Amino acid sequence: MAAAPSPAPDNRARRGALPVLIGATALGVVAWLMFAPAVLSGFDSHPDPATTYEGALRRIDALRSADGGDVNPLCHLKLMTHGHRVARVVVLLHGLTNCPQQFEALGEVLYRRGANVLIARVPHHGLADRLTPDLARLTAGELTRFGDRVTDAGVGLGDSVTVAGLSLGAVVAAWIAQERRDVDRAIVIAPLFGVPQVWTPLTPGFTRVMRWIPNRFVWWDDQRRAAIPGPPYVYPRFSTRALGEILRLGAAVAAKARSAAPGAVSITLVTIARDPAISNPAALEVEESWRRRAPGRVRAYQFPERLHLGHDIVDPLQPYANTEAVYPVLADLMGARP
Repeated sequence: MAAAPSPAPDNRARRGALPVLIGATALGVVAWLMFAPAVLSGFDSHPDPATTYEGALRRIDALRSADGGDVNPLCHLKLMTHGHRVARVVVLLHGLTNCPQQFEALGEVLYRRGANVLIARVPHHGLADRLTPDLARLTAGELTRFGDRVTDAGVGLGDSVTVAGLSLGAVVAAWIAQERRDVDRAIVIAPLFGVPQVWTPLTPGFTRVMRWIPNRFVWWDDQRRAAIPGPPYVYPRFSTRALGEILRLGAAVAAKARSAAPGAVSITLVTIARDPAISNPAALEVEESWRRRAPGRVRAYQFPERLHLGHDIVDPLQPYANTEAVYPVLADLMGARP
């Protein structure tokens, strides 16, 4: 008897298996994007501090040389100096899409209290063209090199160095606090370690997506766009690629904080109740890591909800500014006593 013919392949089953395979692959890609550990190496500090006041001025001139003709005149590097080394130096680092002008009024308060004050311009910020696409070129590595350079200059301006930053500047200040042993105080104000719209455990995946997808510019105010009220030198939109790079540096700081004590003598994390722009839980996770590794050297301060503050608590031109309540607290935390 002849053998029975083999059954024909079931094309319907094959067609049904293909969507399952595609779906499983897509799910695997999403899981990798959301949960795979990020590569966070390569962000070590390379200190080269100025040893004299004159040497510090030369470092500052080198930083100032990056302020070309395309920079808004209000946004150039600012140095408030008493003409010699003093007891206290404060290095101030501005926020995302802002520029050194953000900190000028607070810098004057610190200067009147006897400090030498350096307010440097973060790369790709402060350009006269507020709709510049240049912000998309910002990288985490660039921010660490910038952090080293401003700290190197600050060390030569006086005996005790305080580094303080807001938002993007706070992430750089946090990196400096983790890496540099020649900083006495670090004041980390509303750091951009995460955004409130993303659950903290998903921040690494969100960071990877922001760096992976093509860059987009997002308006701070989708309705008013370029006519947003507030400081006229602030960019009215931010880059998703730049956001991803800032979060990447924040993730590197968080990872290092879990395994090693910070270099700075003391650190203060400053948060704002109901901050609309950054994730307070993500910032507090880093603060807790610092506390475990450096007990007694880390503290936290939160501006209360009753003050109705927005994210930018420093720039006096913000519509919601309350510098009368904020500046005395920040100046005291920075060690610049009246």
